[in-house]
Amino acid sequence: MRLICPNCDAEYEVEESAIPDTGRDVQCSNCGHAWFQLPPEIELALEQEEELFGQVAEADPAPAPAPPPAPSPVAEAAPVTASAAASAAPQPADPEAVLAAAARSAPPAPAPQTAPPMAELPRRPLDDSLMAILREEAEREAAARRIEGSAIETQPDLGLAAPPAAAPSATAAGSGLAGAARRIAQMQGIDPDAPPPAPPRPAARRDLLPDIEEINSSLKGSELPVADLSEDRSQTPAAEARGFRSGFALALMVAVLLLAAYVAAPLIKAQIPALAGGMDAYVSGVDGLRLWLDGMMRAATDMVRGLTAADAGVAGG
Repeated sequence: MRLICPNCDAEYEVEESAIPDTGRDVQCSNCGHAWFQLPPEIELALEQEEELFGQVAEADPAPAPAPPPAPSPVAEAAPVTASAAASAAPQPADPEAVLAAAARSAPPAPAPQTAPPMAELPRRPLDDSLMAILREEAEREAAARRIEGSAIETQPDLGLAAPPAAAPSATAAGSGLAGAARRIAQMQGIDPDAPPPAPPRPAARRDLLPDIEEINSSLKGSELPVADLSEDRSQTPAAEARGFRSGFALALMVAVLLLAAYVAAPLIKAQIPALAGGMDAYVSGVDGLRLWLDGMMRAATDMVRGLTAADAGVAGG
């Protein structure tokens, strides 16, 4: 059937089963106007009834009855006999005759008006991708309803309580979110039904262990430095011993030269008079050093003797 918006004259084609016999409220998607819609046959009957009662109401009213003529005055009323009174009384009208006369005087009933056949409005075809999305949504909703309606299998022998049934609102919200996620994936060119990628395979045991050849090559490369280190270590004591000997010999030679200069000081002054002042200062310094060493030795000797005497006194007492 066709619905026409009384506000913007927009036309819609709907199924006749969409409008019940009692009517329903409909709203125009173009202008938002809402009105109460009845089935076509009921609307037609109401229109015919309105037209019929409207014609009866609009018909000319019947003329008012003329007033009865005033009785003429008479000088004296004549005596009325019983037979004359009976003949003068009005006779009751026949009911059937009255109904027939009323039917003849009534206007003829209007013929029922039939609505002209309405041509079907062309429907715009939907896009194939949109139809596919709508079909998937319908299948998903049907599957969700089947899952909700099916009983949950439980194992009573485990002693587990049956899980609570999911709320319809939560299930509907979850299905709506899943549908939105699928549409977003399709817009991004991702197949939502594709299986998830397989997890990476664990590395083989051979790959986890170090390579023996690499270990051998590293060990072979470190042999030479170890050998060099051992050679250096073997050469170090000899070099140290050689250096110690050289230093000791040099110190001994200097001491011998100083001692020879001290002993031969008078001869050097006689042979080289210019060195007399230096040799005198040198001899005086050596003599002072000898006196200082002699004093230190005497003090040490006295201290040792005192300690020895104290120890002896303690032992004798």
